[in-house]
Amino acid sequence: MHLLKRQHGRVAMAAVAAGALAVTAACSGGGDDDDGLTEDGKIELTVSLFGTFGYTQAGLEAEYEAAHENIDVVIEGDGVNWDAEYRPTLETALETGSGAGDVVGIEEQGVVQLFSNSEHWYDLGADYADRAGDYVDWKWELGQASDGTQVGFGTDVGGMGMCYRKDLFEAAGLPTDRAELAAAWADWDGFKALAQQYVEADTGVAFLDGPTQLQNMLLGQLAGQGDGEMYVDAEGELTLDSPAVQESVGTVLDLHEMGAIGNFVSWSEEWIAAQAEGGFAVMPCPGWMPSGVIEPNSGPDNAGKWDMAAAPGVGGNWGGSWLAVPASSPHPEEAAELAAWLSAPEQQVKVFEAVGNFPSSPAAQADPKVADSTNAYFSDAPTGQILTASVQNFPALTYSYYHPPVKGAVETVLNGVVDGTFQPEDAFDEIQSAAEEAIELAGNGL
Repeated sequence: MHLLKRQHGRVAMAAVAAGALAVTAACSGGGDDDDGLTEDGKIELTVSLFGTFGYTQAGLEAEYEAAHENIDVVIEGDGVNWDAEYRPTLETALETGSGAGDVVGIEEQGVVQLFSNSEHWYDLGADYADRAGDYVDWKWELGQASDGTQVGFGTDVGGMGMCYRKDLFEAAGLPTDRAELAAAWADWDGFKALAQQYVEADTGVAFLDGPTQLQNMLLGQLAGQGDGEMYVDAEGELTLDSPAVQESVGTVLDLHEMGAIGNFVSWSEEWIAAQAEGGFAVMPCPGWMPSGVIEPNSGPDNAGKWDMAAAPGVGGNWGGSWLAVPASSPHPEEAAELAAWLSAPEQQVKVFEAVGNFPSSPAAQADPKVADSTNAYFSDAPTGQILTASVQNFPALTYSYYHPPVKGAVETVLNGVVDGTFQPEDAFDEIQSAAEEAIELAGNGL
């Protein structure tokens, strides 16, 4: 969902996490000597987030305080990186029982790990079991700990489209009409055919941003059509020989071989700058990407140059988050009430209007403000229609405890193929070795 910048290197991660933890622990609820009250006796509820949840932009903080005079809501962490800053900080806070905030955001690929221990979380099921009706089954169930305790409320989902630069497509002689493109790349063979045409036009600009966005999108599609498993099965065993992994990586290698993939590592400074500078022509677009990432990165001068079309294949979901209440909160009942309100369908619609995060609630998706929405920056693309169609009836994916570290290992190898560190013919061997090492390190608690 959100602006999830990736940064690599354990030393860098540890340094950033330590700094972030110091800040978070100083201002969040849940410390040993913290009663969670302001100087004037109000209950202070800290909402610790990453990326862009849109609560401040939608005015929800002020709206909630106006309706609850005894509550002071503090929202922190907007724009913070999930992988490099937020996640390690939260893990430490949960283990120590201090500094986690009263309400915390959890990204989809971290729910299995972070929700695995129900003792870290306040049980939302007793008072909010009726909230299950606000979600499709898989979204509600992913908010549960391993023992079935309900510990998370879903916020958004990452319905899929494909964002592209009309000016660069036109320069390459490709169609620019979104309906024509959707028909041309209705499947991935069609996408590769258009990529080949673009490469042959020799515009001097990359077709695709980089390898990992597309591979992640295609992996989810293929796994969803199968057993839902991606890199690791329920027993913790690698499934790198599965059709989903083999075909998603193979498609990336095919595109690389034809010269269609740019050397822009996702979330890097170069990747961000390339969006504004026209450094690549197309990229996979979850619902949170257009307004939450591309528009602010590209700037007002590029309004109308971008457009969105339906994605190749079966659509799918990429991303989405949950709100949970750490057990260490001094005021867990009030925090749970706030989390329930922030994630309610009505507030999901308001967030969508403010920042474009696509609702996980079917009722919110059906609201005309969502379903009939267009995006002016993206040439008035019918984003609500495209994204809704992509997530309807899409099956649940299974996120293993080891999915995040293995995903990182796979992406490091794919980026290495594009930048020349690894040879394409060695990619699967390198992925196997890197994934095995990632699981070993994760198993050792590193």
